[in-house]
Amino acid sequence: MIGVLLAGGRGKRLRPLTDRIPKPMVPLLNKPLLDYNLNLFRMNGIRHIFMTVCYKKEVIQEYAGHGQDAGLEIRYIEEQTPLGTAGSLFSSSSLIDETAAILSGDALTNISLRQVYKYHKAKKARVTIVTTPSENPEQFGVCLSDQKGRLLSILEKPEKANLLTNQVSTGIYLIEPSLFSEYKFQGEVDFAKNVFPALIANNEPIFVYETNAYWQDIGTFRQYTLAEKRLKRGIPGINSMLKQFYPLSKNFSASISQEKMAHADWMNSYSSMLKKQAGISFEKVLL
Repeated sequence: MIGVLLAGGRGKRLRPLTDRIPKPMVPLLNKPLLDYNLNLFRMNGIRHIFMTVCYKKEVIQEYAGHGQDAGLEIRYIEEQTPLGTAGSLFSSSSLIDETAAILSGDALTNISLRQVYKYHKAKKARVTIVTTPSENPEQFGVCLSDQKGRLLSILEKPEKANLLTNQVSTGIYLIEPSLFSEYKFQGEVDFAKNVFPALIANNEPIFVYETNAYWQDIGTFRQYTLAEKRLKRGIPGINSMLKQFYPLSKNFSASISQEKMAHADWMNSYSSMLKKQAGISFEKVLL
C-alpha cells in the first residue's frame, strides 16, 4: 500500500487562520494536523507517500520535506490551480502503482488502515470508502450500501428528509491503481461528486467499510475545537505516537503585524500557538 494525503485545499471555513497557513498546518495541541496524518500512515506500515499540494504548498514542503526525519518517503504532486480531491491523481496516474490509501488532509483519525486493506482485498473491491455514523449526516457525503457492503449511492450534503442512513464518508478511500489509468477524468474532479457516481453507473465493485474508530473533520472552528478537546483527554493510537512539541517559529519567517479581532471570546477559545499562527493577537508576534 502507498499513502496519498490530499493537502491542497484552501480551507475557507477556517479563515482567518488559513489566510496565513495552509489547512494541514493548523495546530492541534501545538502540533500541525499534518503530523497526525503522516503518523497515521507510518503506524500502519505505509512509508511511501504522495502529497497533493496547491495552496501555500511551500509551507507544507518546507516543514515536511521528503520525510526522512519521520522515516517516510514523501513525494509531491503539485497543482498550479485547484483540481479538486481527485483531479491531480488522475493526471498523475503513472505514479500510482499500488493500492492507494487516500486520506483527506483536514481530518483527525485513528482508523486502522491495515484492517481496511484486509476488508478491501477480501471484497475484491476497486474502491473502498471508509464511513462512520454521524449525528449530522446532512453535513457530509452520505453513503448508502446494501447488506453486503456494496455502495448503492453517495449523496453530498443531502436534505435530512431524504436520508436513509447516517453513514457518512470520512474522505478515506482505498483505491486500486488501475482505476486511475482506465478512467480518463480531466481537470477539476471530485471523488464524491464525479468519480464514485460514474463507477456506480458502471457497476464497479465499490464497497463501504463502516468504522467506529475516532474520526473528526476539522473543516470548521467548531470541529477544530472538538478535536482539540478530545486530544486533551487522550485518543488511543494518536496521543502516544507523536513526538513532543516542536518549535513552530523555525518554520515560519514572516512577521505578523498587530491585529485585533472583534470577538474576544472567539480568540480566547483557541490555543496561544493557534493565535500566533493566525496573527490573532493584540501584541505584535514575530514567527
